[in-house]
Amino acid sequence: MNADRTRSLVFLLIGAALIGLGALFLLGSVFQINIWGWLWPFFIIGPGLLFFVGMVALGKTGAPLAVPGSIVTTVGLILFIQNVTGLWATWAYAWALIFPTAVGIGVAISGLWSDDSNAVRVGSGMAGIGLAILLFLAFFFEIILNLNGLRSGAVGAILI
Repeated sequence: MNADRTRSLVFLLIGAALIGLGALFLLGSVFQINIWGWLWPFFIIGPGLLFFVGMVALGKTGAPLAVPGSIVTTVGLILFIQNVTGLWATWAYAWALIFPTAVGIGVAISGLWSDDSNAVRVGSGMAGIGLAILLFLAFFFEIILNLNGLRSGAVGAILI
C-alpha cells in the first residue's frame, strides 16, 4: 500500500509541475515574455539537485553524491545569473566558483553528511581558496580591465 501511495504522490507532483509549466508558458505568451530564455538553466540546476536527493535517499553511503551535485548545481546557477544579467564574459573568472569552490563545498557537505571532519576541513579550505581566486580575478577583470564595461562615469575616471 505504501508503494502505491508513493507512486501516486510522484504522479501528482509530475502532473502539477506540467500544469505549472503550461500556465507559465501561457502567461509568457499573453504578456510576450520569453519564458524559455529564463527557464533553460533549470534543466541544469534540476539534475544537480537530484544528486542531493539521491544523497539523502541513500543515507550516509550517498555522501559522495554531494560533490557532483554541488558542481552541476553551481554551473546551473552561474548560467542562470549570466542569462538574467547578460554578463556572459564573467566566465573569465566564474570558473573559480566551479573548481575549487563548488568541489570544496561538495566535499564539505559530503563530510558533514558522513561525519568525516577531515573532509569538512579540506572542503572548507578548497571553497575558501576558490572564493579568494574568484575575488582576485573579478577585481582584475572588472576593475582593472573593465571586461563587461560596467565601470563608467566618475568611478571609471578615477580608476583610469
